[in-house]
Amino acid sequence: MKTKHKWLIVAGVAVVAGLFGALRLNTGEQAQHFTAKVERGGINDVVEATGTINSVITVQVGSQVSGTIAKLNADFNSRVHKGDVVALIDPALFKGALLQATADLKNAKANLEAARANLGKAKAALVQTKADYDRAVGLTKDGVMSQQQLDLAKSNYDAANASVDAAAAKSRKLRHKSVRKRRLSQ
Repeated sequence: MKTKHKWLIVAGVAVVAGLFGALRLNTGEQAQHFTAKVERGGINDVVEATGTINSVITVQVGSQVSGTIAKLNADFNSRVHKGDVVALIDPALFKGALLQATADLKNAKANLEAARANLGKAKAALVQTKADYDRAVGLTKDGVMSQQQLDLAKSNYDAANASVDAAAAKSRKLRHKSVRKRRLSQ
C-alpha cells in the first residue's frame, strides 16, 4: 500500500506543478490598444532590409606584375571596355629596379675592363718570365748559373703562364655576365 500511496502523491504534485505553470504562462501581457486624434501630415516611406548585395556580373582582374596602385580608373559596377586602363601601378619600384640593374651593368663592365687589364698585365709578366727562363737555360748550359736558379726561373715561368690562363678565364666569365646583364636591363 505504501508504494500506491507514494504514486498518488507524486501524481498530485505533478498535476499541481502543471496547473501552476499553465496559469503563469497565461498571465502574459495583454494586447494594448491606443486611441489618438486624427491629424493631417506627411507619410514617410522607409524601407529596411538586411542581406548581401551582389553585382550582376563579377569579373576577376589580375596582373602579371604586383605593386601599389597609383591611380584607379574604375570602380565597382563601372562599365569598362577592352583596352581601357583600369588601374596604374606606381612605377617607383620599377624605376628603382631599373636604376639598380643599370648600376649593376656598369659595375660588370668596370669589372670586365679590370679583368682585361689584369690579363694584359699577366701576359706581360709571362713574356718577362719566358725571357728570364730562356736566359737561365743558356747560362746553365754554359755553367754560369746553377740548376737551382734554372728551376726557380722555370717555376716563375709556369706561374706566369697559369696567371695568364686564370686572367683569361675570369675575363671570359665577366664578359658573359656583362652580356647577360645588358640583355636583362633592356
